[in-house]
Amino acid sequence: MTYPTFALDDITSLHESAQVEFKLARGRDGQGQLPEDIWATYSSFANTLGGEIILGVREDRGHFTIEGIPNPQPVLQEFWEIIDNPSRVSCNILAISDVQLIEIMNKKLIRIRVPLAPEHLKPVFIGTDVYTGSYFRVGDADMHASRKQVMQMLRRAHHCNKLFKAR
Repeated sequence: MTYPTFALDDITSLHESAQVEFKLARGRDGQGQLPEDIWATYSSFANTLGGEIILGVREDRGHFTIEGIPNPQPVLQEFWEIIDNPSRVSCNILAISDVQLIEIMNKKLIRIRVPLAPEHLKPVFIGTDVYTGSYFRVGDADMHASRKQVMQMLRRAHHCNKLFKAR
């Protein structure tokens, strides 16, 4: 599996795309907080092409600055607690190595590499309702999957699971 790569330390070249999403993740106290909208991005990357979520970067009208997360450990702990909770996220497709604490310009960032989910696990969705919690990535946006798109993924997953059981 290959992941998109880019140079985070070249601020002038930072931009979001179909496979890169930046989130500030500073919270009210400025020390760090997991953004609630991270889960739509996780679902959309898992259901589309995979991608990277970088926490600790501010966007202001298309311009990005590295802000960092002063206290990233509670953010990481909350991330792992939620992603391993099946009532919050349908499945965790990440390996420990997919989530990294990195430092750029003396600021701590969290880099999350989300692989494309295997067909038999799709759709990856948030919450408990597959129809309201499934997302796709369209350009640099997370979009709700339509009922038809969800049903197509469910049919493919069912077909893959039948093939797997037949072996």
